[in-house]
Amino acid sequence: MQNEANNIPLNQNDSNKLGLSECVFILIGGMVGSAIFSLSGLTILEAGPASILTWIVAGIIMLSHGMLICELSCIYPQSGGVYVFPRKAFEGEKGRFLAWLSCWGSMVTNVIAIAFAAIYVGTYLSVAFKWAANWQIPLAIASIEICLIFNIIKFKTAGKLNNIIVGFLLSTILVYIVACFLSGNYNINYFFPFFTQGIKGYSGFITSIPIAIIGYSSINAMAFMVSDVKSPEKTISKAMFISISVVIAIYFLVISATLGLITADYLVKNEEMRFIPLFAACFTKIQNIPWLVDVVSIASVIALMTTMNVCVSLNSRTLQASSLDLMLPKVFGDNNSNGVPAFAATVTCLLAMNVALFPKITLQIVNFGAIFNLFTIIITLLSLIIARRKVRGKTIAFKTPYGGILVYIILIILILCNISSIILGGKNLILFTLALWGVGILIYFSRGLWNKRLQKGHDNDSCN
Repeated sequence: MQNEANNIPLNQNDSNKLGLSECVFILIGGMVGSAIFSLSGLTILEAGPASILTWIVAGIIMLSHGMLICELSCIYPQSGGVYVFPRKAFEGEKGRFLAWLSCWGSMVTNVIAIAFAAIYVGTYLSVAFKWAANWQIPLAIASIEICLIFNIIKFKTAGKLNNIIVGFLLSTILVYIVACFLSGNYNINYFFPFFTQGIKGYSGFITSIPIAIIGYSSINAMAFMVSDVKSPEKTISKAMFISISVVIAIYFLVISATLGLITADYLVKNEEMRFIPLFAACFTKIQNIPWLVDVVSIASVIALMTTMNVCVSLNSRTLQASSLDLMLPKVFGDNNSNGVPAFAATVTCLLAMNVALFPKITLQIVNFGAIFNLFTIIITLLSLIIARRKVRGKTIAFKTPYGGILVYIILIILILCNISSIILGGKNLILFTLALWGVGILIYFSRGLWNKRLQKGHDNDSCN
């Protein structure tokens, strides 16, 4: 069977590639989305004011992880990272199997992330505007369709549009932060006691780290789209450091602003507000600025859709990489006239649309995403360990400072942070997770048998 994992089509036209500023804005847009406008409420619920520490710690962890992935992308500089990295590092059938598991975990994670963000596009609009009150699901589907359009146009064009959108988003977030601090209702006493207000008590800021990590997961976006970036060996690491520094600062300011207006206890008593904390703060404590609710709602929709856009891009390129290694039908690997894997993007969005039809199971959706994301991260970091052994003594364009020990530290931290969530998730979560992994493994072996049959038919034709 021919191995096509190394033959991922590269975009050779430098004029259509992304520069540093575009990469930074794409990463910021990917991270400042479902996290700050929705997931932040869940961390406040679990950890109270200590959720500020949750987001800072998660940001440091994911920056370290991002730098490691940047190094891996310099060793294997081709798009489709979560499939390509283990495929090349481990090689052979073992590499193919781990690559597919990584791809499957990433696909589930991204589809869930897209669906989750879409659900809350509908939620924010439905609570902010009367005309949208009964249109939550149709609005969620429409938002996914818009992201699909974004992902089938030229990548350079999409990058420029993203810069404008993210610039507007950051401006509206700044308006929210200033309004909260100057509202006259900001109460510093809401921060005390600092560690015990959340429903998880003292351990809340630790157990909610996996949730925050989901918010930072787009930090790896450019490493997984490396062939679309100018001078990736320099651009990607710079873009990661700049973007995550900006995003950690944004998270700190937004969550601090929100915590002075609403508490974890408020979210316990008002379950419908848990995933729309910024709206809750405006609605309950800043009523003297009536237009602020609309601004926050519009900003949240933009932020959620930028996250969705990055997730669609990541997933389509991962599916493309697996297709070119004969793990999926050829059509997943084909680019359209704009040089992007349109069919893979379409399938990604259709899957997300189906998940978005069930907004009542949002919390379960988040838990599934965290678990599958963990498995993909573990496989990717193990790929780096193996890849380093293969290139020992060779010059690499980028090497992570203290990377030799850092990769093991990140692995241990991520496993420890997630293990309690998996155990406490309940029987249904574990069983459904195992079932989804079972589906992925079944696809792997089914595709393997199909490829062998095709190869046998080709050999027979050659003999005749």
